[in-house]
Amino acid sequence: MGTGRRLPLRPLLRLIACALLIPCVAGLTACVVPAPESSRLAAGPALAGRHGSQVVALEFVAAYENDASEPYYPLERLAGCEYAPDGTLIVCDDLRGKVHGQDPRTLRWFEFDTPYGGGFQPVDVRVDGFRVLVLDQGGGAIHHLDLSGAYRDELVDVRQLDPGAVVQPTSFDIDRDGRMVIADAGQQEVLLLDTFLSLHTRVGGPGPLDDQFQFPAGIVFRDDGSFVVADRGNSRLALYGRNGFFERSVGGSFDPVAMLSAPGGVDQDRHGNLFVADPGSSLIHIFDAALRPVFSAGREFTPEGTPLAPVDVAVGPDGQLAVTDRARSAILVYRIIYQ
Repeated sequence: MGTGRRLPLRPLLRLIACALLIPCVAGLTACVVPAPESSRLAAGPALAGRHGSQVVALEFVAAYENDASEPYYPLERLAGCEYAPDGTLIVCDDLRGKVHGQDPRTLRWFEFDTPYGGGFQPVDVRVDGFRVLVLDQGGGAIHHLDLSGAYRDELVDVRQLDPGAVVQPTSFDIDRDGRMVIADAGQQEVLLLDTFLSLHTRVGGPGPLDDQFQFPAGIVFRDDGSFVVADRGNSRLALYGRNGFFERSVGGSFDPVAMLSAPGGVDQDRHGNLFVADPGSSLIHIFDAALRPVFSAGREFTPEGTPLAPVDVAVGPDGQLAVTDRARSAILVYRIIYQ
């Protein structure tokens, strides 16, 4: 018998498997092809992955143009948009009084029911669980539909929240506790509703000073119950605490590094990053969770992916970003790249 030691069978097999596997893994890694530079905008640090919380780029994915062959044709005046948790994309056409949805599995478009009574002018939409809530500017109400598109009932009569006032609700949001905020350009204020959807307080008023608005055009709740208002006329964002107290503003005509021109619809991702549609500058602005500007996207895309007048944004469950573009009569979809 020899005096050398024999390797046990299992470690020997592991060594052989590793020797065979390493070249294969190296070959697979070498085949990874990055997305074309012409289809995305990179900003900040170099791209290093898609699993972090910092937004570093938007990658153009698709455009749904005003095509006569599409079931949503014609798109006449696009307004608010929203993603459901299952990936259903919902968009409003306030001139035609239509709400359209796209099935995430088949990518086919379908139409939601229209409330009875006429004069339906949907300008914003939110999904709350299995409920689809649509803000009707013409009727001064928030309607409840389900994800299949079926109409249920009227949830809030905005006109009765402030009787005697001329209301022009432009956007709204609902938080995890069931509270609601409604931006009203008629009175240049924001209405904060409690969990019973009764008026809790009003904030704002007309003017250029802090805690004043000149056409509040977009609004979104943050995870801690605070909310951000996009003030189009004052070219800024306004942050309010959970109870409606003004905290600070971002941007404005006196901000030397202001990114905002005429901010509109706003939405946030699960990391707290804020996305702002700005039809005044034809850009989509990205802010981090501390409301610090990160970068603006729009001019570096190919013509197919370039926004002209983005009026609203919606963050999807799988890192999509939908943008309704009024000038193009198109729905643009991007992929959010994280680091």
